[in-house]
Amino acid sequence: MHRRTFTALALAAALAAGPVLAQDAWPQRPIRLVVGFTPGGSTDLAARIVAQALAERLGKPVVVENKPGASGNIATEFVAKSPADGSTLMLCTIPTHAINPHLYKNLPYDHLKDFAPVSLVAMLPNIVAVNPQVPAKDLKELVALAKKEPGRYQFAAVPGGSPHLTAEVFKDTAGIQLQLVPYKGASPAITDVIAGHVPMVFENVAPTMAFIQSGKLRPIAVTSPTRLPGLESVPTVAESGYPGFAVEGWSGIVAPAGTPAAVLDRLNTEVRAVLAEPEVQARFVQLNLRARPSSREEFGSFMREQTDFWGKLITRIGLKLD
Repeated sequence: MHRRTFTALALAAALAAGPVLAQDAWPQRPIRLVVGFTPGGSTDLAARIVAQALAERLGKPVVVENKPGASGNIATEFVAKSPADGSTLMLCTIPTHAINPHLYKNLPYDHLKDFAPVSLVAMLPNIVAVNPQVPAKDLKELVALAKKEPGRYQFAAVPGGSPHLTAEVFKDTAGIQLQLVPYKGASPAITDVIAGHVPMVFENVAPTMAFIQSGKLRPIAVTSPTRLPGLESVPTVAESGYPGFAVEGWSGIVAPAGTPAAVLDRLNTEVRAVLAEPEVQARFVQLNLRARPSSREEFGSFMREQTDFWGKLITRIGLKLD
């Protein structure tokens, strides 16, 4: 009797410990880090930097898997519906987890409820740059031009992206009228500004750098809270007469909802350690990114705040993409 009781208790204890042991052993196989954009962009390159360093810490391969399309919605749906076992992660961005839910109707997932936050990864500053023929050397002069001839000046941007919506925030802040000229990507937008078809562009810093360095674009201001390495002579919007103005894109790592807490905690610890590595930070600087580790809870709150902020702006300007 006592032996049977002991055996039953031992079996129950083993069953109860099973999930814990499995979580402690994580990861048991390669991990994929899904990116919703094509290879070669700043989001993809950041993912590869993090994946390489994370693999070294975890002792298992971390493979970047690109699933571009629909402004990141294809990748987001894929991860939302993946097994919640820590084998599939996503490097989410401001479009996928703050902006798109307000632009697209009937998405087959909830960007907050269907994901578990792991950590913020990076902040992505934007820049205002003009064709060198535009008679404005700084933001004060550019705003004066726009106010002198309301509605005449246009800006190039991808509709619904972080740079476009940053421009909308700035228009409100400065009290000016600028007309959006929509493009499908940063490259054609920048090309048309260089050619003089559009006077200015709001864009992520990275794709503009080569053209700024060659003199084909004139930088006016960056939207980050501080000046940027490599662009030390370019003031921030806040320094240019708009105190407190700081609007940036961002990226972070999320997992499917239901991923065990022990796995999420381990991931958070390792991602934060990766982002503290000097080599990772140096490579981020080369991409004009700023490492931004966070706790799981902080990232969750940040995504909710961003969802609310951009949702109010999108509703006010009446922007819809479908």
